[in-house]
Amino acid sequence: MKTRTLLLFVVSIVFGLAAAWMANNWLTQQSRAAAAQNQAQSTQVVVAAVDLMPGAPIEPLHIQLKDIDTRLVPPGALTSLEQAQNMVAKNNLYRGDVLRMERLAPIGEGSTLSVLLEPGMRAVTVRVNDVIGVAGFLLPGNRVDILFTEGSATRTVLKNLKVLAVDQTQHTDENRPKLVRAVTLEVNPEQAERLVNASSNGRIQLALRNPNDDRDLALEPAEDMTAAVAEPQPAPVAEPAPAPEPRVVRERQATTVDLIKGTSQQQVPVKS
Repeated sequence: MKTRTLLLFVVSIVFGLAAAWMANNWLTQQSRAAAAQNQAQSTQVVVAAVDLMPGAPIEPLHIQLKDIDTRLVPPGALTSLEQAQNMVAKNNLYRGDVLRMERLAPIGEGSTLSVLLEPGMRAVTVRVNDVIGVAGFLLPGNRVDILFTEGSATRTVLKNLKVLAVDQTQHTDENRPKLVRAVTLEVNPEQAERLVNASSNGRIQLALRNPNDDRDLALEPAEDMTAAVAEPQPAPVAEPAPAPEPRVVRERQATTVDLIKGTSQQQVPVKS
């Protein structure tokens, strides 16, 4: 009995070790296959290593390479550090953000404000005060409507314009009100003409919008906001007065009637 028990114990240990060895080999193979699959489906992209503000030049210490799933790589993503050389940030970049060409601009393209403009857009500055500038609550990145007042009539001439800068500030981390003297707005060429026309021919007022409110953005057809100069109209030609109709003068004809009183009779003349 002792021999049989010992034999069963040894066989159990052998089978246990064999099962452990097989399980370990299977797990190792699965790990290697998963690692190989992940390596085959990952792509190396450039990400921001620190927070960057609009207009900040991209330095080597500001960026780094990172492997991410190929399915998560956005269009236009940078895949090498050399692609970010001599570039500036067009938008706020936060640590870990993937750098894309749409969010960068060459460092030699004019001033900082010019690189913040979208293609086809213009920057127009309007003078404001504490009332027109929404009591100093306007900040870069806000959206505003333009109200135009002429005489006693007021109407909205432009909607949902982006504030690029207040005075000479393109970005700020402060949320407290600040009175400014000028606001720079992003507009297309047609909107630029209407904005300059409105500010030159009447009074304008900026209305702050909720950034998530995209309703009621349609405007009536553009109208010229300057007073139209009336062209001289030719004086109306007086028509000759109609000749008076000839008056027909009728001659009164004398007639007589017989007037009978009792037994007497008398003719009396009567004029018609």
